[in-house]
Amino acid sequence: MFTLQISYPVRDYEAFKKVFDTDPAGRAAAGARSVRLFRDTDDQNSVAVLLDFDTQDAATVFLERLRSEVWDKPEVIGQLMTESPTARILEEVAREGQGAG
Repeated sequence: MFTLQISYPVRDYEAFKKVFDTDPAGRAAAGARSVRLFRDTDDQNSVAVLLDFDTQDAATVFLERLRSEVWDKPEVIGQLMTESPTARILEEVAREGQGAG
């Protein structure tokens, strides 16, 4: 399992969430198995998104699509975010807890 972890510094969470919910980059079509959205408890405009993919290639392709089709648009950065998002791809190497083998 590969997880694309994105940190978004947003201007207004509600405005960000409206755009996020429209799925402008096509998460499901890109093969995202699950999507988790988090807000920092101390800074409600600091948002993290975790998207799980079966392969590193799928995560990489989706990240590139985000960069070229969503994040590069001036209206996205200027209106929704205070600065560019950061992202990295993580490979799951162990899992513990409920339901883990």
